[in-house]
Amino acid sequence: MSLPTAVEKLMFFDPEFQKYASNFLAEHGSAAKTHAITTTDDLIAAVKEYSQVPYLEVVMHGSPGMIWFNSGGQMVASYLGTIINQSKMLAPDARVLFLGCNIAEGSAGDDFLSNVGRSMFSGTGGAVGGTDVTNVILGGKSTRMNPLRFFDAKLKVRRFDANGKMVAGENVSYWGNRTSVNVP
Repeated sequence: MSLPTAVEKLMFFDPEFQKYASNFLAEHGSAAKTHAITTTDDLIAAVKEYSQVPYLEVVMHGSPGMIWFNSGGQMVASYLGTIINQSKMLAPDARVLFLGCNIAEGSAGDDFLSNVGRSMFSGTGGAVGGTDVTNVILGGKSTRMNPLRFFDAKLKVRRFDANGKMVAGENVSYWGNRTSVNVP
């Protein structure tokens, strides 16, 4: 067994989004790594390969409150957060962004962000975000997902302390307008 690799920016992605992953590497250079994920087992194995990651981007398929794999499997937030937390993959106060379609949509999306943050950041603290719209991949040399392409789209962000308690939350609109979220 090899030691986990420390990396500044990491992306877990569905192989369908290879072009986006390639551009992620081109944009961030040697500070970044990408890891293709096709099943739950791939994800479990991948989190064990990395350590001290301050930024993780998860580009998987999604629906409100859920990530899913082209192979047919799905994963709920608390299970995903527990896997990542137990691996000790994330650095203290890490940032995690979910760019799967509609993951943060509605109350199921709010629950996803709360549950994944509570379980993922227990012991370290950090912030998690996700979009509430169907994402697209834009063409061109600097291809990036553009989740805020619709005027009513939001990026939902939640911050957690080292006890796994949500301490702040914001929803950011397409226009940059910010609304605070009530902290339970």
